[in-house]
Amino acid sequence: MKVVVSIDGSKYSDMCLAAAAFLCKDRDNLKVHIINVLPHFSDLEVGLLPADRDTTRDDFTQRSEQLLRSAMEYLEKQGVKDVKALIIKGPSPSEAIVEYVEQEKANLLVIGARGASEGARFLLGAEAPKIVKYAPCCVYVVKESCMEFCAAPNLVQ
Repeated sequence: MKVVVSIDGSKYSDMCLAAAAFLCKDRDNLKVHIINVLPHFSDLEVGLLPADRDTTRDDFTQRSEQLLRSAMEYLEKQGVKDVKALIIKGPSPSEAIVEYVEQEKANLLVIGARGASEGARFLLGAEAPKIVKYAPCCVYVVKESCMEFCAAPNLVQ
């Protein structure tokens, strides 16, 4: 069985990790992939100087790498045995995530009901309905009420 957890650094993605840990800890023959979608940079680069564009890309990539490292460490400490973390890219977060779960033949996708910023188009929250509609597997959508269900790791920095 393969579980994919999509995170973006929001409190909802922390809750996704907590839910994934609860569902996946101490289970054999289970693979967990943590993914983070980098934004489509052309949308972010409008009006930026060339040097600023490189800095923006580097900042997003470094933040993503750190977020994935922390998430992976958290799941491993919780007893999840086979964890892989990676950055994915695509024309939109929903398309990138759906394409990834199709390619990996995932059995379950864990996403947050909202993302890091409701105003930021490229973050997960605005994408959740599209992901639920088009994902080829079961989708576990984590809402704020899940805080009572399991303790979130607070990876947001």
